[in-house]
Amino acid sequence: MLLNVVVKRFGVKKNEVISETKSTSTSNTGGDGMKRMIDLCSGLGGASEAFVQAGWEVLRIDNNPLMSGVPHTTIRDIFDFEEWIENNILAMDHHVTPDLIWFSPPCLEFSMAYSSPRSLAHRAGEDWKPSTEILECGMRIIDLLKPKYFVIENVKGAIKYFEPLLGPPNQINQSYVLWGIFPGFVPPCFPTKHEKDKRHSPIRANIRAKVPIEISESLLKAIDWQKSILDYA
Repeated sequence: MLLNVVVKRFGVKKNEVISETKSTSTSNTGGDGMKRMIDLCSGLGGASEAFVQAGWEVLRIDNNPLMSGVPHTTIRDIFDFEEWIENNILAMDHHVTPDLIWFSPPCLEFSMAYSSPRSLAHRAGEDWKPSTEILECGMRIIDLLKPKYFVIENVKGAIKYFEPLLGPPNQINQSYVLWGIFPGFVPPCFPTKHEKDKRHSPIRANIRAKVPIEISESLLKAIDWQKSILDYA
């Protein structure tokens, strides 16, 4: 299994990957009934939370040591993860690829918040050109692993810089902008980033950036309802 290979070869601890609970969904690329998700730049794990609760096998990758206590998380740099995939992809079971990859590149460089680097540069009359290296790394990982669905999420300020690489967004829910290949969904109302802000927390940025459970649940429901010709074979 893909994630089992990651466990054995990439140094992910057994207790960091969801247990053997199986999803009730039967459409799986591996034919074993298990649905699989990789959550890149996962932070507090909001994007994959509903999938964990639904029994998916979930692997979260983040480079922030403060996220080490988030279940199913391994602390790794995304560039290191890409290199590992490139070096080990031939050993992977190509019959079991992730059903879904969610990717939330850090938004600091793209944010239009008052104290963001971009806003500071604009007020100083300086040009601002954020790096898209992490975005491009995640795109390469998606291309290597070829999931059935993928979602790339960021802030509205990223649209200008992401569109040349990804095209226009698929959908926008409040400040969460989504690109990728996934069934559209309409989440219920959820708290704004301002409402859940913890100003003096050492993980304030992660709290603000955490994808609401309402988005995670709505995406899960949309995927569970999605049908393809293979489901009728």
